[in-house]
Amino acid sequence: QKMATEKLKDKEDKDKDKSNQPRVTLQIQTPRGLWSKSSPKNADKRPVYQISTKIAQVIADAREVFKFTENDNKYVLLHGSTQLEPERPLASYHFADDTLLVLSVQGGNA
Repeated sequence: QKMATEKLKDKEDKDKDKSNQPRVTLQIQTPRGLWSKSSPKNADKRPVYQISTKIAQVIADAREVFKFTENDNKYVLLHGSTQLEPERPLASYHFADDTLLVLSVQGGNA
């Protein structure tokens, strides 16, 4: 009986790693407006992420919310004047909730 209970606990711990990860709420300023917990009103997703999320995913989501469809443009996220690396997870930057990041669109006609 004890073995079964421990196995179950192990499984719960593994599940917990995925779903109960700390989350961070961001604000993303784009050339087309601010993406936050409350704006734009009709956004189908909000910038609330598990800290393991890569910067590239945040960029992709912001593009989707604001319909940035031009693939020839270069999209980068900035924190102040620092360009964030797409492959790094949010956790590596230690952002606090409501940190403002800026989506910069280079090239094309955003």
